Amino acid sequence: MTIRRANQSETHYILQLTGNVLSESSMGHIKNNVHTAYHMFLPYIQNGAYYLIEEENQRLKGWLLLGIDGDFMAGNVIGQLLQIYVFPQYRKMGIGRKLMQEAIRQLQSQGMKKIHLNVFAGNPAKNMYKEFGFKKISTIMELNTEEKDRR
Repeated sequence: MTIRRANQSETHYILQLTGNVLSESSMGHIKNNVHTAYHMFLPYIQNGAYYLIEEENQRLKGWLLLGIDGDFMAGNVIGQLLQIYVFPQYRKMGIGRKLMQEAIRQLQSQGMKKIHLNVFAGNPAKNMYKEFGFKKISTIMELNTEEKDRR
């Protein structure tokens, strides 16, 4: 198994694949759509973010998108883990952990003292993030006004 940085054609391939897994990775909050995936993640890539991929025998098993962004609350830059995905047939094999370890290592080597990620409620990967030491610093709440009007 090899973790490495994705090249340009692999990056576009992953963006297309992302369009097919948005619903799963967002716990149903975002509909699967390739255009949406490009809209969400291409600006980060154009600003220096990149994918780490796990592959074996040229078979993609998973990816992690990492980058650097501003922390407007603290007034400095932070590392960002923007997306992590492992195909279902390769889960529970430590691939997500290896991708996380390498991403954290790379961000630390770039001088990042803090790393953020966003995880949707109900995502089972939240336990892995806690094992790495990630702590909840914010809660996004949502009101669906269509449901409220029906009450």
